Amino acid sequence: MPSTPWAKAPDHRDPAGTLADQREFLESGLSPVRCDTCGSEVRVRKASRVQTSVQWSADPAATCPEFSARVAAGEVGARIDTCPMLRASIEAAVAGGRLAVPDA
Repeated sequence: MPSTPWAKAPDHRDPAGTLADQREFLESGLSPVRCDTCGSEVRVRKASRVQTSVQWSADPAATCPEFSARVAAGEVGARIDTCPMLRASIEAAVAGGRLAVPDA
């Protein structure tokens, strides 16, 4: 069987377009949500009823007591899914109409 070279897409040569795409992906549709328990503020995007993107502006372990306690107990911060109180605050923002859900 003859060998076939890997077909690779050409390098993208539009840095402005790449930056615009990156900005759109990382920032579009994000809304601030504050945790009702500790006051930590995150930016949240709901792509659907079940999909939630959360961006922290600071180290969660430095602002959220739940993350702080779990990291202090030896968990890796990046592997902690979320804080239950923050999740409840996000769900309350959806229920109160402060956070839009596209397919709802």
